[in-house]
Amino acid sequence: MGPAVRAVFRELLRRELEERYRGSLLGAAWLLLLPLLQLAVLAWVFGALLPARAMGGGDLPYAAFLALGLWPWNLLANAVNRGVVALTDNAALIGKVTVPHGLYVDTRVAAAALIELAGFAAVLLALWIWGVPLDWTGLPALAAGLGVVAVLALALARLLAVLQVFLRDIAALTGQLLVLGFFLTPILYDRALLPAEVSPWLVLNPMTVPVESIRAGLSGGLVDWQSLAVCAAFAGLLLVLAQWLLRRSRAHLEDFL
Repeated sequence: MGPAVRAVFRELLRRELEERYRGSLLGAAWLLLLPLLQLAVLAWVFGALLPARAMGGGDLPYAAFLALGLWPWNLLANAVNRGVVALTDNAALIGKVTVPHGLYVDTRVAAAALIELAGFAAVLLALWIWGVPLDWTGLPALAAGLGVVAVLALALARLLAVLQVFLRDIAALTGQLLVLGFFLTPILYDRALLPAEVSPWLVLNPMTVPVESIRAGLSGGLVDWQSLAVCAAFAGLLLVLAQWLLRRSRAHLEDFL
């Protein structure tokens, strides 16, 4: 990435972050306030209104169990939802500014990742202050799991953004598939609660292992590093495929935009 491209990336990233909170009273303060508000709602709903217990989560309260799975999912979902329309939303710029088309997708994924990671950091700090027994020796598992999620989000966003140019139904379909993916990822529940004939199939969902690894690492459980490595390899291959598709379609993108 040359100096000119880096400058465009920084400008697009700044614009993306500014647009998220433009016109709001608190502005960027929502980066911290919104996750804390969500955590408070989770704690009240699942701690008092609908008391629930997390199997396999050690001594974690259910709200903490849920939070450790929800924010990694939010990173993926928000990055993909914003990235899938990155090329169509910037159609006017693509015809005038000579930069790699993938840059428009990358800036949206980067912005979503920064927002969600800031929120996740605020949530982890709040859980620690709240007295939740998090095992900080699990930080390598947290970093590795979030890294896999970020690569997966970038790969899916690039791939779907290209398809959206040629098939404008992709964005709507993506939203519905993400809803399905949310329920097929062990966020609301522990996989141990599922029937034995169903539970193993959830490993085919590429978000299952990162979420479980993050949760296991921070709750003092055993992290399946081998499965996480396989998931990382899959995410890397998907990113290579997305980049190949982006290069192959470059000559035709402007015609359809």
